[in-house]
Order: sequence, then structure tokens, then C-alpha cells
Amino acid sequence: MNLIEDRIRAAARAAADTVAPDSVPPLELPAARPRRFGRRHRAARSPGETWSTWGPRLAPWAAALAVVALVVTLVNVGPPATQGGPDQATGSSLAGPPGIPAGPPVSSYVRSGQVPPYYVTVASSGAVVHLTVSGATVATIRPSRPGGTVVTVTAAGDDRTFVLAEQVGDRKAVTFYRVRLGSSGRPSAPARLPMSVAAGQLMTGLALSPDGTRLAIAVEPGGGVQQVRLYPVSGGPARIWSATGGSLSGFSRPRSLSWPASQRTLAFNWLVHTTRSIRLLDLGTTGGNLLTASRPVVTLADTAPRGQTLYACQADMIITPAGSAIVCPTTGIRSPAKDGTVTWSAGYAEFSTATGRAIRIEGHWPMTFDDPVDLYLFWSDASGQVLIGAIHSKGRDWFGVISGNRFTPLNARWARGFDDFGAW
Repeated sequence: MNLIEDRIRAAARAAADTVAPDSVPPLELPAARPRRFGRRHRAARSPGETWSTWGPRLAPWAAALAVVALVVTLVNVGPPATQGGPDQATGSSLAGPPGIPAGPPVSSYVRSGQVPPYYVTVASSGAVVHLTVSGATVATIRPSRPGGTVVTVTAAGDDRTFVLAEQVGDRKAVTFYRVRLGSSGRPSAPARLPMSVAAGQLMTGLALSPDGTRLAIAVEPGGGVQQVRLYPVSGGPARIWSATGGSLSGFSRPRSLSWPASQRTLAFNWLVHTTRSIRLLDLGTTGGNLLTASRPVVTLADTAPRGQTLYACQADMIITPAGSAIVCPTTGIRSPAKDGTVTWSAGYAEFSTATGRAIRIEGHWPMTFDDPVDLYLFWSDASGQVLIGAIHSKGRDWFGVISGNRFTPLNARWARGFDDFGAW
């Protein structure tokens, strides 16, 4: 039974309770009268006399019907947007970037289960739960401490479990809280998790495992050391892998780390000078050297030999949940032709984790140097063929669902930039 039926049934029961058992008169049938044709037969009593007799008997029923009518009205109107109700601004009514083919309505993606129904953003007020279809606010999760700020958020694979990272002031200790969304999107009270990042250490990545039981954190503790720390959410010691000679993140704290659904490996970005790679960390190891315990699956430089296509990642790469592909948002796709001419384009290039070679480009759109486009990536479905990202073009920004070359805009906004926008 759904929420609306529950409310109507509860109202009907409450209305019935207002009617005293002895207040309803027994059923009395009038004596049979001869049927008349022509003028309608009138009762001998006046209308006032009739109401004065039946009014007290019908009053409880009138009150009951009024209650039911009120509840039905409230159900039809719906709750306010802050409680997860409908919003007039739906994704299907928004205009996308000029020249990019429009995709199907957002509601079709959500209804079919291709895209999660809720997402959580980082805001100055804390963390905000939204409906994906409309962008309407369901609830706001306030920081747990005075002066605290939610700096980033990561999600599990069930679309209901989120971990918030909270900090008081820059370079201060980072603490973590888990929230779970109910079927209506309302969050549970934040539960403090046992791990933290010490003051003075820089958190450069955060990823909750698909089953919500482990939290991976990328940290720069100092001295050029890069670490990946893996914590059981329920408590216990961390496994730590460390390396030097590169950087774990060049762009985004939440997406420098990503999980495949198998959870046997963890993908992390590794930047050495201008060469970016994504490596798979073997979680069967107990810790130690980060590079020894991992292998590169895709390596991209910002230059390419003449005659070869160049892919220059603009943001951190992520692994798809199926583990078959790596997705790279890039505005530097240089494609040479046999006649020596070069065309430039933007898109979400995808590479095979088995071969490291490009297999397709989602959202492949032309661009020119005098009309630059910036791309960002927030979420991928299992196969990498449905993405959620953002486009900056012509001085404007659009969030949207990308499938093929089609773009469906979302009614989404951000408070502190794309890097710490939020999670699905």
C-alpha cells in the first residue's frame, strides 16, 4: 500500500471515530404511496422542519465527510518541495546546451532504474538531499558541530547510503558521518564513523564501497608521501598503501578513487608530471607499497605522436561499476585525418580495462578553440553508457544525463564548484 492510501485510510478511520454508535438513527422506510404523474409531490413539512429533525442526526456524518475531503485535498496538493514533494521545474522542461541533441525526460531514466532517484549535494548549509527528476530539496543535513562544513560526500551502490566528510576550518581534522535515505528520500540521523583524517593532513580522495562496508580515503600526510587508506566502516584498523613520486589527485576529492562492483580492486588516479594514469589496487594485499600492489590500466599524456588521436583528461578518471571501462572527461580530443587536417572535440572517452584502448566516446560533441567546452563527471551506470556530468559552455553551466550523444539537463546547482558538488 502506498503513502496516499495509508493517509486516506487513516483519515477515514479517524472520521468514523467521530460518529457515536447511538447517534445514527435506525433506518425507517416511508409508507408506500401511490405514484403520481405530472406535478412532483411535496411533503407537508417545511424545509426548516425537515432540517431541524435530521440536522442533529447528520452532523457527525458531515464532520466525517469534511475530514475525508480535507485529507483528499491535501493528498492531491502534495507536500511542499522541502519534504520531497513535486516541483514545477522538471529536468524535461529545461533547455540544454545549444547544438547538443536533447535526450529523453529525466523521469524516464529514473523510472526505468537507469539513474538513481536521489542525489546529495554539498552546500553552505551542510548536505542537501534532492530528487533527481525535479531537483527539489527533500531534506537538509546540518553539520554536526558549530562552525562545521561538509566538504564532500560519497555514495554506496544502493543509492541510499552516503558518507559525509565534515571539517571545521581549513586543514583541520576531517570526520565522517553515515546517513541512509528512506524510500521517500528522508535521511536518517548522521552516525559518526570511527575513522578520521588528522589535522594538517590533506584528504585528496574519498570513496564508499558499493556495499557500504568499507571507506577508502586518499591522503597526503606530508613529505611528498601519497597514501590510500582502507577502513572498515564498522570499526577496526586500516590497511594503508603508500608511494612517492606522483600525486593521487589533480582535480577532485570525491572522484580520484572509484570502486568496481566486484570490490576486489580499487581504482585510483596517479599523476606524474603531465602523464595521467589510472591504476587498480589489489585489495587482496595487506598494505605496503601503493605502486607495487597496483597495476596501470590506462595511461594518457597531454601529447601524442603525429597521426594519433590525443585524449587529454580534464578531470579524474573513474572505473565503471562493471569494471570493464575507464571513463575520462576530456575536451582535448584531437583527431587527425589522412589529409593532415585536425579536428577537435569534447566527450567522455572510455577505455577498456583489459587493453587500455579507447572503445567509445559518450557525449561526443565538436568544439573549437574560440568556443571551449569544459566537461565534468559525477556518476556512471554499470556499463558506462549512461553518465551524469556537467558542461560549461558559452559562459553557462548545465548538469545532465548523457547517453550516446544526447544530453538531458537536470535542475541542479552547486555551491562551491564542481569538484565537491555531490554524489548519486
